[in-house]
Amino acid sequence: MATNYSTSLRQIGGSRWVDPMLTIRTNITELATTTLNMGVEQFFENRFSILLPVSYNPWTFEDNKKIKHLAIQPEFRVWFGETFRGSFINVQSFVGLQLHYLYYNAGGINIPFGMFPDPKYTRYEGHGAGGGLTYANQFGLGGRWRGEIGTTLVFSYLWYDSYDCRSCGAFKGSGTRRYLGPGKSSLSIIYLSVVYALY
Repeated sequence: MATNYSTSLRQIGGSRWVDPMLTIRTNITELATTTLNMGVEQFFENRFSILLPVSYNPWTFEDNKKIKHLAIQPEFRVWFGETFRGSFINVQSFVGLQLHYLYYNAGGINIPFGMFPDPKYTRYEGHGAGGGLTYANQFGLGGRWRGEIGTTLVFSYLWYDSYDCRSCGAFKGSGTRRYLGPGKSSLSIIYLSVVYALY
């Protein structure tokens, strides 16, 4: 017997019927740096969505090396087609406007792009805030699964206390820094929490 779908459902991509949905995701590139992360995304209308990701790294490694941080990065996205549409053949793109706040305690490692003046031999502890612009592509992986690849250009204002020795923590001074450059790159796996019919 044929299934009757509500007239509120929207056909996208020619092969799927979906209703407004919440997605759950994790960023594999962050997991590769030992950073725990999860995000939820809700869409509204046809071409807009809001993402709320949270990243957390609580670890201290050998020789007191660390990239401890807590980051919250809400993002408003504008899609070039209907939200969450996409397959390997028809990739869906979007741009996003991001805000971010982070607490960090990092040192003993080479932090790229000159974000801090001497991160290998100095520990920096402080806060940061700013915004950024994201461009990314999303594509289907089959069923309720999606993949996403993207990058963000960010501006951050950082204020911190610095410590001369990674292990003993002798206070070195306080400072501020402005950073403009690459932000978080994403290779994400996404799960659609509501899909009414597939194929």
